[in-house]
Amino acid sequence: KLRMLGSQHPGVVTLYNNIGQVYREQVKYEEALLHHHNSLQINILVHGHIHLHGAMSKHKIGLPLKDMGKKGEAKDVFTQAAAIRRSIFGAHHLLTIESERRAAE
Repeated sequence: KLRMLGSQHPGVVTLYNNIGQVYREQVKYEEALLHHHNSLQINILVHGHIHLHGAMSKHKIGLPLKDMGKKGEAKDVFTQAAAIRRSIFGAHHLLTIESERRAAE
């Protein structure tokens, strides 16, 4: 799919996220992180640092970090995701609240 669509296509970002989620469910956290980081890099390249898709990627990076017991790192990325979501959606949006809740855990 990467060769067919090109490295910056939204479908490739979705693919990386989906593969990352599968690895997380298989308790392969390092592999999950790799794919979610790939997604984040593409999202930043295409959309910049303050964009909904980047916030989603950061939130997804926090999940395996938390599972690995890296709570400080997880808190940092959840906090970053929450800040982006707050700037886009406001403080009372469900996505903002979800990232803030994860950061507080």
